[in-house]
Amino acid sequence: MSLRALILALPLLALACASSPYPSVNDPLPPPDPGTIPDGPSATVAPPPAAAVVGGTLQRADVERVVDAGLGRFLGHVVLEPSLKAGKFTGWSIVELLPKDQWGGVDLRPGDVVTKVNGMPIEREAQAFDAFQAVRQAPELEISYVRQNQPRTLRFAIVGAPSPSLPKAAPTADNATPSPAR
Repeated sequence: MSLRALILALPLLALACASSPYPSVNDPLPPPDPGTIPDGPSATVAPPPAAAVVGGTLQRADVERVVDAGLGRFLGHVVLEPSLKAGKFTGWSIVELLPKDQWGGVDLRPGDVVTKVNGMPIEREAQAFDAFQAVRQAPELEISYVRQNQPRTLRFAIVGAPSPSLPKAAPTADNATPSPAR
């Protein structure tokens, strides 16, 4: 599995979950976005921060389903390459998102450079894998990226309590602990 394919799997999580229908009326409402709660009838909405922040909400069950399915579902949907400045890694540049019609609700496009996921670095394969796995229990999915030299953030609140951790695999001949010698 290539590192670049692993890195962009996280934004695809946002795509997969954001495209799900809204849950039933019995589910809790997602928290409102900051700056949109009026103080009274004449209140105005706060202006956006300097760095553009876009996003919405994701249902926990959808997030868990996508993470539990693994990275394989994502790998065919993104073409990316490392982004370097003066020979130093800056992030993963999106070359193409496939299929294009499924990316309508996610503010990512070719040329964007993904730099972090949930504040975690993603330069190395182990870092990216840890960030992907952490999303399952996280309160939000936050993707930091750069578009035309301007920092941006995609932020999706994850609504609902996390499920218990998945059970560990039963021991097999390959991973069983050897018995003490007699």
